[in-house]
Amino acid sequence: MFNDKSLFICLALACALVSGSPHGDGDEVPPSIGGFGAPKTLSGSELDSAKSTLTYSLDTLAAGEGPSYRVSKIMSATVQVVSGFLNSYIVELVEPNGVTKVCEVKIWSRNWLPNGIEITFNCPNEPLVIKSHDAPV
Repeated sequence: MFNDKSLFICLALACALVSGSPHGDGDEVPPSIGGFGAPKTLSGSELDSAKSTLTYSLDTLAAGEGPSYRVSKIMSATVQVVSGFLNSYIVELVEPNGVTKVCEVKIWSRNWLPNGIEITFNCPNEPLVIKSHDAPV
């Protein structure tokens, strides 16, 4: 009798696992809501704030050792909670000579550290550029 109950429970569990869909009806994947630490796609006021973060870092670098860019267009932006915040952008940058290029830019903000803002520029056919600066006061 015990074996019959165990077999019935195992079969019921197997049927539930096989017939269930991770997306409800299975027709479409639900939008990502992001878990703790997962990248979150930005829009609206969050995107405006991320643009300010990017612009501040670009201006700070341009006033120092460079590189010198300005933002033409942000194509996408995400933020992720790591040890600090990691803003990731796909952005159209404009060089001082007017040439535009699309690059991936990451800004890792650890405001409690000296030089705690690390900016990485990953542009096609160019070496990776990593710079850092202090957080805004």
